[in-house]
Amino acid sequence: MNVIQKGLFVLFFGLLHFQNLYGGSKYFTWIDPQSATRTRIDIASGEVFKEVSLGEWQLYFKAQVTPQYALTLPPTVSNHYFFSTDFSTLFITVDGTGQVYELNFLQKKLLRVDKTFYAGYNFGADVFERNQVIYSVGGVGFWSYSKAITYFDLKSAEWQAIRPKNEGPESIFDGYQGYSKNADKFYTGGSEVGKYLENHLLSTSKNLYAYDFKTNLWNALGEINPELLKQPNRELAWNGTYFVQFSREKVYFIDPVKNTVFVYKSNKEQFQGGEYRFVSGDIIHCYWDLDNGPVSKLSIKDIYAKAAYLGPFYAPKSYGLYYVFGGLIIIVFAGILYYAKRRKQEKYLSFDSQETAFLNALMSLDSENYLSTVEVNELLGLSGKTLENQRRIRLNTIAQINQKIQLFFHIEKAIERHISPEDKRLTRYSLNSAALKALKSRF
Repeated sequence: MNVIQKGLFVLFFGLLHFQNLYGGSKYFTWIDPQSATRTRIDIASGEVFKEVSLGEWQLYFKAQVTPQYALTLPPTVSNHYFFSTDFSTLFITVDGTGQVYELNFLQKKLLRVDKTFYAGYNFGADVFERNQVIYSVGGVGFWSYSKAITYFDLKSAEWQAIRPKNEGPESIFDGYQGYSKNADKFYTGGSEVGKYLENHLLSTSKNLYAYDFKTNLWNALGEINPELLKQPNRELAWNGTYFVQFSREKVYFIDPVKNTVFVYKSNKEQFQGGEYRFVSGDIIHCYWDLDNGPVSKLSIKDIYAKAAYLGPFYAPKSYGLYYVFGGLIIIVFAGILYYAKRRKQEKYLSFDSQETAFLNALMSLDSENYLSTVEVNELLGLSGKTLENQRRIRLNTIAQINQKIQLFFHIEKAIERHISPEDKRLTRYSLNSAALKALKSRF
């Protein structure tokens, strides 16, 4: 890098630094739970303001702050916030970064409490509190969707990852995203899906999932009611029980736990969520931007009382067809195996004409009769051979027949040899009872 390039490099980052420092104030914004008014802190000066009327801000107090905090933030700041149980401390997370701040109202001090050095991967992530721990799920950044489930560990001052036991949705961004404390599950669906680096239009996922913190598993619940996805200008807010969907003259109240949708329709009112939405108790505060007054203020309880039941939020996937199809596959596969086994057995049970004649003669005997060695030799066509060849072929033939019967019927030593009681030099032959019964049933 030459001197001119170095100079341009320094000038560029100098201008960027100047823009961050003097390009306008940056604020963290929240709703005061006691006064239900919008409150914000100037991150560079530490001045805390309350909105006393629409668009009119009044200085509340000044907190100690490190001015350099503002330099590490994006040009446009969007944040989430969580109060401690005694409301003495406010925890603030910054969208698109891993930054976490703590505003202590008693000490009047803003302090950054994380050690995060990376940013840009989780814009639009859903951030919520569970058991006094801050979680961040999903988001988008670096031309891809994040499916990460992370939580902020106060001891290490770092974000830690949770690794589910199974695969979840392909995207968790810009859809129905919310944590239910009662169910201890995180619900996600209707997210934006696509590939940023490919020339394809982005689409909306039709599926709804639930992550169970107790089991560390994702569950595919089913397809979202198409009536909800087709609504124009879909704007959503989550209050811990309902997804509140603003769709011009309609407001939908969606309960993912009970799987219900209620809708309120008015011919006189227009329901708009605005770009920024804050939920404080029963009230949803909607704003176009962070400087002007509210677009609307909606009481969930009042509107829900006038809403009518529309239908289920999602249709559970029917696995009946899968079971039928799977059963058919098992039956076909079992049939193929059985056929192959029978073919293999048929191969082992094939006898030539002399073996067949020998077996037929054995099967025709009654229980007290036997075939002599001479009779066996004649049946096997061995009469013209030498005694030694007769003995060798006879023994081999009987051994082969016994092996085939054993492989097919699992009966050992089907053809038995007996010493003649009258003359111990003579041998007699017969079938054992099990082989006789099996062969007669077969032939």
